Amino acid sequence: MKYPIRVLLSLLTLCTIGLGTNNLSAPVGAYEEKPQDSATSKSNQCSEIRAVRRLAIRENLDSDNLATLEYKYCRQSNRRSSSRQSNQRNRRNRRSSSIESLLNSSQDCFDLTVMAELASMTEKGRKFVSTIRGLQQVTCKRSRQGQRSSLYWPNGETAKWASNWYYPNGQQLKWSHWYYYPDGKTAKSGSDWDYPNGQDAKWASNWYTPKGRTTSVDSLLSQACSIVSSKECDRILTYINRFDQNRSNRNRRSTLWRNLAIVKLSWQTYQQTNQSK
Repeated sequence: MKYPIRVLLSLLTLCTIGLGTNNLSAPVGAYEEKPQDSATSKSNQCSEIRAVRRLAIRENLDSDNLATLEYKYCRQSNRRSSSRQSNQRNRRNRRSSSIESLLNSSQDCFDLTVMAELASMTEKGRKFVSTIRGLQQVTCKRSRQGQRSSLYWPNGETAKWASNWYYPNGQQLKWSHWYYYPDGKTAKSGSDWDYPNGQDAKWASNWYTPKGRTTSVDSLLSQACSIVSSKECDRILTYINRFDQNRSNRNRRSTLWRNLAIVKLSWQTYQQTNQSK
């Protein structure tokens, strides 16, 4: 009985391949297969081959030939999966490296980065975010030595005077440990934060929604990640998780950046929710 079973298995294998290869027996030149079509076809063949092999093993049949076929059709699929995982790791590493670079940057670089984030949260500030980011890139890539004590925006407004930074509309970015939005409303006072609409975002250890309802960081993040893009959510969570897991590396700058990230993500969620109504 073993020989007929092997013959039957061979026929089953041939039938499976025949159905999954888009008529491989068709005359050469009958059609031109596109690269993406070829990749999809091989992926389908891989799934079919594995299904037949599982059946063969379950029936205690010889699976040597099927193992060869699986290698032939599935190795490319495995390579693509490995490549995707590698790309994801590389993106996470780049985000982590970017954050680390920011936290260790000059004060001017850090202040301009905060300015760009705060400006992007307000209607008035969004008009000149690109201008801020242009100066931010130049400042962050320069050496800490030799930076100028006075700078001006293209519209003639003061950008920096001594150690103070100003938005392109003339509004001062910060005073001591207070930070402001471009319209002059308080963004951060001490360790407390406000949303652009004036509502408390964080007071002491308590967190609030832009509508003033008491909540928690996890609730804010959960709601936000169900609305904003997965890329934006992943970017913010990468830093927040890193901050929360490394208590020994916490300082005033890293704490400010963490809380700003939460406030911005929550505000984006609030705005998108209102726009969809």
